[in-house]
Amino acid sequence: MNIRVVLCDTQEPGNIGAAARAMKTMGLTELHLVRPREFPHGDAWRVAVSAGDLLEAARVHSALGAVTADCHTVFGISARQRRVPLPVLSPRQLGPQALARAGAGPVALVFGGEEAGLDNADMALCDTLVRIPSHPDCRSLNLAAAVQLICYEMRMAVLDAGPGTGVRAGAPREAFAHWLAALDSALADSGYYGNKNRDLALEALRRSLQRAAFDRAELQMLHGVLRSLRAAPPAADPN
Repeated sequence: MNIRVVLCDTQEPGNIGAAARAMKTMGLTELHLVRPREFPHGDAWRVAVSAGDLLEAARVHSALGAVTADCHTVFGISARQRRVPLPVLSPRQLGPQALARAGAGPVALVFGGEEAGLDNADMALCDTLVRIPSHPDCRSLNLAAAVQLICYEMRMAVLDAGPGTGVRAGAPREAFAHWLAALDSALADSGYYGNKNRDLALEALRRSLQRAAFDRAELQMLHGVLRSLRAAPPAADPN
């Protein structure tokens, strides 16, 4: 399915096992763990029951970027707000969109830890937020329950999908990030940022441009455009 379930900063090993079981019941198999407090741990295998194979295959990382570098799209499951607003989907909307984008490259579904959810650094790597519409009297779901709900929506999207998505293969995120760094440098040298907050302006540009889902050939062309602009002599003053 080309879908990665990513758990960041998980505190309780049992929740990792419960998440693995939730995944397997819905047909998802690729589990990534970012900075888990304790893993491997017997409680994870005890709770996972028949999903121990997912735990055996789970990959552990020190940073979320190691998981998302080659992803086409990263969805963050979070109720937090950010200064630069991200597109927000419901779990029901997520399923078809994630499945379609998985045809172009790996898709990550990222969950934060039990205590504080996704931190700012990890949320900055997400393209879209997914908010579970819980009741205002009790907004917070158990981590494993949230994983089960999201995986269920993915399963329903698979069952409802017709043959083929027609989505082309996009360039990996790391290739896009390399081009964006070149664009950032060119904009800074040109004086574009001026009095703007450079970080916020660049993030807004990144999110706008990333929606175009450039493929490798297009990124190579855009690198050529930047090189040409840098090499061009300054335009003559019309006055």
